[in-house]
Amino acid sequence: MSKSNADPATPVPAAPAAPTATDLARERTDLAVLRSYMATERTLMAWIRTAISMISFGFTLAKLGQAVHDVEVKRLLGGVQIVGVRRIGYFLVVLGTVALFGATLQYRQEIRQLRSLGLHRKVSIPLIAAVALILLGAFAFTSLVANF
Repeated sequence: MSKSNADPATPVPAAPAAPTATDLARERTDLAVLRSYMATERTLMAWIRTAISMISFGFTLAKLGQAVHDVEVKRLLGGVQIVGVRRIGYFLVVLGTVALFGATLQYRQEIRQLRSLGLHRKVSIPLIAAVALILLGAFAFTSLVANF
C-alpha cells in the first residue's frame, strides 16, 4: 500500500477568484485618474518652463534697458513710435509671473476635480516650484522697479 503525502484533515486552498467586472472597471478608472493627474503635472511643468523663459528674458532686457536707450519702431501706416527696452522687459516679467499664477490656479482646480474622482493626496513638486517661481517673478519685478 502506498501512503498519500497529503493529510486528509488539511483543506486544499481554493483557487483565487477571477476579478469581477466591477473590479476591472474600478481599476481602469483609477488608472485613468492617475493618467489625468500626470497630464496635469506635465502641463504645469510646461507653464513653468515658459514662465522661466519670459521672466529671465524680461529681466535681462530690463537690465539691458538701464544701459541702452529707447528703440524706435516703425509703424505699419507710417510714423515712428519710441519703445523703451525697459518697458518690454517689465512687460515680459509681469506676463510670465501672471501666466504662471493663472496656470497654478487652473492646476489646483483640476486636482480638486481629480480628488473628487478618487485621487489620493500627493506632494506636488511642480506646484512647489511654481509657487517659488511666482514669488521670484514678483521679487524680480520689484527689484527692477526699485532700481528705476
